[in-house]
Amino acid sequence: MITISNTEVNTWQRCRRKWFLAYFLGYQPAVEEVTGHRILGVRVHTALEGYYGYDLDPLAVLGVLYQIEIDASPEFEMDLLTERALASAMVEGYIEWAAETGADAGLKVVATEADITVPLPGVEGVQIRGKLDQVVLHEDTGLLSFHDWKTAASFEKHEVLALDPQFRFYSMIQSLASGRDGPWVSGGMLTTLRRVKRSDRSRPPYYQRDEFRYDPVTIDSTLAKVQQIGASILAAREQLSWVYAPDGGNGDLDLLNTVQRALFPPTPIVRDCGWSCPFVTLCPMMDDSSDWAGALTRSGAFTQQDPYAYYSDDPLRRVREQLAKQ
Repeated sequence: MITISNTEVNTWQRCRRKWFLAYFLGYQPAVEEVTGHRILGVRVHTALEGYYGYDLDPLAVLGVLYQIEIDASPEFEMDLLTERALASAMVEGYIEWAAETGADAGLKVVATEADITVPLPGVEGVQIRGKLDQVVLHEDTGLLSFHDWKTAASFEKHEVLALDPQFRFYSMIQSLASGRDGPWVSGGMLTTLRRVKRSDRSRPPYYQRDEFRYDPVTIDSTLAKVQQIGASILAAREQLSWVYAPDGGNGDLDLLNTVQRALFPPTPIVRDCGWSCPFVTLCPMMDDSSDWAGALTRSGAFTQQDPYAYYSDDPLRRVREQLAKQ
């Protein structure tokens, strides 16, 4: 049995070589981010999870999160303090905005950081998994939906919500998990917090929430796509497992190159690979005579781990323990 997520599905579609390195071999960058847009978003998510899921002060959650990071990486203290000020301004303003606009009125929070895994219908041996920021029930209609938070520089993502593959995947997995006897799944909501401090020189709006719904035909078309990709990933894993099996190639580089060059050619896109793929310098070595496998293990730039390990991460647990002591 294999488990695939929306991120793995998208990686397979975007570049199968990246999928091979990140998901089959399980290599990730060895150095984790300390500051930056992605990790800022994670910390803001954690603060909002504490607020909605555990009735915690989101600013206190941010304070603990950043202090933990400062203690672990004191050389980045100034950068972390600067980022904490931004994150606090964003979250504080969001709470005020939600209260003033009544954005949460009529919404019952069913779960936060909901980890859902269900079998993929029609593809034996594959299950799909998604982690939803929030599951909410619309009390006036009885409809169930997910609520996703983003941090971004603008609200551009809101212009194409209905086309977003992540949101279609989430609605599909919610529909499958709910079943015929469960609440009707209506789609989702996206709330974006802009990465600004709301100073006199910045211009509102700073927050935006939009709701979108999918009809059953859209859910079915999404399922059909995921079924096809899930079957392809399963078949690829079976072929690759033979290369690594004791009675197969057992990791022989020549045999591995024959398979990976045929099945997992690169899909280069100008101005995309350089910032979105950690394997951008390694990739050309996989098509020439270089010992890319040796470089991958000896460089120290990558570590081998379960690509789904982050699903078990619970940064809020340590925060709750710290706050309980105060």
